[in-house]
Amino acid sequence: MKRKAWKSVCYCSAVMLALVTGAHLALASTTYAESSELGSTQESGIPVFDQMPESTALFPETLLNWSPKSEPDAPFNVSKVPLAARAQGKKSNVDQSTEAKVLSIAIVNRHTKGTPSQGGTDKAVYNFTNWQYVDTLVAWAGSSGEGIIVPPSGDVTDSAHRNGVPVVGTVFFPPEAYGGKSEWVAQFVQKDQKGRFPMADKLLEMSQAYGFDGWFINQETNVDAQTATGMKEFMSYLQARKPKNQQIIWYDSMIPSGAVAWQGALNETNQGYFQEGKKRVSDKMFIDFRWQDLKSSSEKATQLKRSPYDLFAGIDVQANGINTRRKPSSILGEDGKPLVSLGLYCPDWTLRDGGQYDINQYWENEKLLWINPQGDPRAVASPKNEWQGVSRYYVEKTPVTKLPFLTNFNVGNGDAFYQNGTKVKEGTFNNRSIQDVMPTYRWVIDNEEGNQLNATISYEDAFNGGSSVKLTGPMTADKKTFIKLYAAKVKASASDTASIVTKGASATSLVLELQGKEKPLIIPGIQQPLENGWVQTTYSLKPAVCQTITAIGLNVQNAQTETASISLGQLKIGKEKAKPVSTLSNLTFSGKTIVDDLTESIRMNWETKGKNTASYRIYREVAGQLQFEGETANTSYTLLNQERTGDTVNYQVIPVDQYGREDQNKGTTAVYTFEALKKPEITINASSTLLSVGETLTLSADASKSTEMVNWEVIGATPQTASGKEATFSFAKSGVYTVKAVAVNASGETEVVKEDYLYVYDQNAGINIENLATLPATSATQGSGYTNERESYRFALDGDLKTKWCDNGSDKPWMIADLGAEKTISGFELFHAGAGGESPEWNTREYDISVSQDGSNWTTVVQHRGNTADNSKDAISLVEARYVKLSLEKAEQNGKTARIYDWQIIGVDQTGIVK
Repeated sequence: MKRKAWKSVCYCSAVMLALVTGAHLALASTTYAESSELGSTQESGIPVFDQMPESTALFPETLLNWSPKSEPDAPFNVSKVPLAARAQGKKSNVDQSTEAKVLSIAIVNRHTKGTPSQGGTDKAVYNFTNWQYVDTLVAWAGSSGEGIIVPPSGDVTDSAHRNGVPVVGTVFFPPEAYGGKSEWVAQFVQKDQKGRFPMADKLLEMSQAYGFDGWFINQETNVDAQTATGMKEFMSYLQARKPKNQQIIWYDSMIPSGAVAWQGALNETNQGYFQEGKKRVSDKMFIDFRWQDLKSSSEKATQLKRSPYDLFAGIDVQANGINTRRKPSSILGEDGKPLVSLGLYCPDWTLRDGGQYDINQYWENEKLLWINPQGDPRAVASPKNEWQGVSRYYVEKTPVTKLPFLTNFNVGNGDAFYQNGTKVKEGTFNNRSIQDVMPTYRWVIDNEEGNQLNATISYEDAFNGGSSVKLTGPMTADKKTFIKLYAAKVKASASDTASIVTKGASATSLVLELQGKEKPLIIPGIQQPLENGWVQTTYSLKPAVCQTITAIGLNVQNAQTETASISLGQLKIGKEKAKPVSTLSNLTFSGKTIVDDLTESIRMNWETKGKNTASYRIYREVAGQLQFEGETANTSYTLLNQERTGDTVNYQVIPVDQYGREDQNKGTTAVYTFEALKKPEITINASSTLLSVGETLTLSADASKSTEMVNWEVIGATPQTASGKEATFSFAKSGVYTVKAVAVNASGETEVVKEDYLYVYDQNAGINIENLATLPATSATQGSGYTNERESYRFALDGDLKTKWCDNGSDKPWMIADLGAEKTISGFELFHAGAGGESPEWNTREYDISVSQDGSNWTTVVQHRGNTADNSKDAISLVEARYVKLSLEKAEQNGKTARIYDWQIIGVDQTGIVK
């Protein structure tokens, strides 16, 4: 397919490999590892890990060694939400198909490796909610540098399952140009002595242990015919052994000769990877974007006695989104119906390229891509030369197929967390594990004369979670606005009730569409005020008894003529029966990550049978009160950034039932012990170590968070002593000066001294400080490697933030600058990924800088740890050297791809200054 031209993007970064190639693209009981066997145990007796739990990314050789019993992150990658049953809603428009399906191949996480297992504090995540149009989600990921066998993170599976959508992981064998290796494919399809495929068995073990629904196999590495035959046998082996609820999806790429030759069709060349005689090889096939005549593919599927809707014609929306050449209408036959199903590649465009991680733009793009410009699935006005929206041709589906049903309209991220209408936790977050089922229809709204309400997702207020549905616009007194919310297929009993929690409406009535009835049933309710302006309206479902409810909506109205703002906070249907939840027990702390000496992220696990339980809420006891800290559908969770207020803290986990009710009596508690507070750590830096008489400089301390005071002493400076994490000094005389800093906390003090750190020269000394990296004599020809000639070492030294050095093939990238002759060096400035307009998550986290006179014997002058900044500065005591080596110990915050947009080597183009 046509490749996207990327400006200032490293071609081989984690998920970026997939982006650039366009990528041709109830759980079994499991015993997990005792984490005490792993990590380094500190004084508290709790194992310490370098980072919080991360989702899995493996290569064939590491897949063979993977086991949920030995992988400490495994419990946090599990989805415990069962796949909900779904039903089709009524057609929203005459063009919708009830047979054709939609496959979404989405980059659900920013990176292949380093993805937090259970969310975090970043609000800008792909928290997809238009599940009503998707039949299967491929959690697309994979890169030659970070892993090619990538299961979905558990939070994505949770949200998809709650909405009735199966999720599959990705096996991605990349093209050779992007790091693909034929030996990986050969290893993958190798049989053991008993004729089994060990890799296939591992794929099945992982999908069952983690709770997802199969695998998407994307094989784009050229291999021989024997390996290609082995791949087909491998898939048949999977088919014979996989559970019925799992699926195998094949990408139209490799052909039986082993060559990668995209067919853009189901034909005689590639049909063996789809169906062989009576034997099903793959459950679905994703047809490459080169397709032209889909009629022949449909006919071939029928000839093979398979549904043509098991074929998914790919439309690439990665680069241009709704402005892509092909539209949903491109798949239609002469009768106006889809010839095959629809496969969307990278609909996460709505957040990435199309949204640039702006959440407001993301929601607008989601409307345009999945619905239409009108934001109403009933609309059919978009012509064939425009993007029609997926809703135009694919009918909505709903998981509202049994009672009780509860939603808080929580999309899984937000600016704060609310419980029962009260804000209980400040700060941005994402937690897709607890995303609710959002409205089936976005939006079906009918306003009576004078009303002009529109609906949006709002983070301004919420009842439970981080969001609500907000209706805004002019309203006329006592005029109704109808909003159709959910398709459904449920029957109500005489004792069943429903309730809606709203804010800003004078009255709401429940509107139910009933099977076989032309007119909807409208039920008035009884209002009850709640806290913070929320109102609960309760309805009896007796009028609908023994009838099938096919849609659920509301009539809202105001008593006055005004511009209205109405929030929908919760919808609950079904009688609140007494169904006791299972008791929790054995709350343990299986690991920790020390953020700083006052902050730790805590891994916790508990045991339960999980009966009648929807989720678990975690609380911290503060001054005798329970303070909300998090919620999960899993029985393992990581509490982020827990602040030390004492040596120990009490935590409580409480089960929540399907009606949203907590049962504290069934909860479990445990006491957590923080690491013993030590004397503070401190490193110091200077704005410059080479300055003239009368010039000022700033000394700064990077000290432990517990540090209460930093005291400075610079004999001969003005002033000679100062306090604070930053202090400013000047000098009346030239000379070499020593700096002393003392950090103080409750456990004591730590002193650091830098002898002869500052060099002060007379203004008439003729010293010219400049960037030695851009001098004509400076060159760079040595290093770990680079992705291509346009991203080689020299681009780190050209002084241009539009170019960069990029290396994705090394565990610890490095490069050497040759200054051409010995020169005097006083410091460095590095411009990382964020400085070039890329994600700050790709900024170098840890690096060393060394110097040498001969290129063989090196002295380390900088060890920079914990960097998150777009550009970082390091001043050093003056040193004379010809060669300078930059070693990236951690090239990203989580990954290992080097992205250095500029490396300034600050100093003087002469020697003899250092005495």
